[in-house]
Amino acid sequence: MQTYDPFTKQETIRVSGLHAFAYCPRLFYLEEVEELYTQDAAVFAGRRLHAELEKQEDEEWEDLYLISEELGLRGRVDALRTRDGQVIPYEHKRGRCYRDEQKQPQAWESDKLQILAYCCLIESALGISIQEGRIRYHADNILIHVPLDEEGRTWVKETVEKVKSLKTSTHRPSVTKNERLCTRCSLAPVCLPEEARLAHNRPNVWTEAKDYKLTLHAL
Repeated sequence: MQTYDPFTKQETIRVSGLHAFAYCPRLFYLEEVEELYTQDAAVFAGRRLHAELEKQEDEEWEDLYLISEELGLRGRVDALRTRDGQVIPYEHKRGRCYRDEQKQPQAWESDKLQILAYCCLIESALGISIQEGRIRYHADNILIHVPLDEEGRTWVKETVEKVKSLKTSTHRPSVTKNERLCTRCSLAPVCLPEEARLAHNRPNVWTEAKDYKLTLHAL
């Protein structure tokens, strides 16, 4: 078993980084490249949830720090349990699940990628077969089963490569077009999405002056 040693310099990506990338590439860049972090009420509430879960569990609660150089991933699994002889990773979320057009509960895409990445990480680091991961959304008490198949494994590997490429970039990604993501983002005070959108949409005064053949004097 490979466990994560924070003092070793490995070319690996945190699973939580994949989650951030799937949520918003700009968020990933701010956290993982520029190393900008904030801790709002939602972050602390999430930590309290995990602490309370550990105290309430009647069965043994097992969490692991794992690393896989083969996958280029590392991370801490929320909980690892055995059900009917199968090892299953669990991820706990404080909020609500996604609802499709038929109002059926589903995992959010970023959460789905995260649990699949943990499944792949466990397979690689521990050398055991994982059939699925599970996500518990505590706000509406919904448990989502996420099967691990070849499509999921490919999604994780391709995302790792995209993330590695972004880490080498010197350009911060643009602000997401989905403004609702920004309202729930802990890094909004650092990212300044509204200001960035205004700057992006602001007309180019030099170009307009040229188009209208005006003389522009700078003081």
